[in-house]
Amino acid sequence: MIYLDTSAAAKAIIEEPESEAIRKLFADGTLFVSSKLLAVELHSVADRRVIDPADADDLLDRVALVTLDAEIMDRAITMHSGLRTLDALHLATAVHVGTAITGILTFDNELAAAAERHGIPSVSLPA
Repeated sequence: MIYLDTSAAAKAIIEEPESEAIRKLFADGTLFVSSKLLAVELHSVADRRVIDPADADDLLDRVALVTLDAEIMDRAITMHSGLRTLDALHLATAVHVGTAITGILTFDNELAAAAERHGIPSVSLPA
């Protein structure tokens, strides 16, 4: 299972250079998990880009979403990751999920580096 960050998930509903590779992962049945924040962020992307919200919902239906609870919030605080708020919450969620994930799929270099420091490798896109 791969932790999916919004920077990667958004590429599945908008056209960018990596979009096809992200869509291929979904088509191949790759299992994804993310924070419930992904739903908020992905719908914000859809709103800003004037994309049908159903496209965001379709993608979200294929991702296991972890509810933000006090434990994850506290972990985001105590990790002192230096990340922006939402990225710190994504990282805390990924650490919370732990060994259930094999890596993180993100296009945010700061989040990727922080995840690496916590033993979560970045996932490469298929060719």
